[in-house]
Amino acid sequence: MDVIATVNISNGEFEEWMEFFKSYEKLRHKYVKNEIITPISRSKAEVSFTITDLDGLTELSSSQLLREGEDRLGVSVEVRERPLK
Repeated sequence: MDVIATVNISNGEFEEWMEFFKSYEKLRHKYVKNEIITPISRSKAEVSFTITDLDGLTELSSSQLLREGEDRLGVSVEVRERPLK
């Protein structure tokens, strides 16, 4: 499944979020591929990717590691299916 995640950062900036996002890249890449990260503003980004294991990604997304990092940065994420080209 191809998706786009819009990431809003209310307690930090893109660079801080990017550092956090990179910190669990190896874990994330077990469940997704073809990531493209696009900064939209100092407090917003879009990440497009293909989900290869939805159950694994769901488990990772609810992990303590991600919850703590996202809470610290005030992250909210909206995911939508990427339109076909």
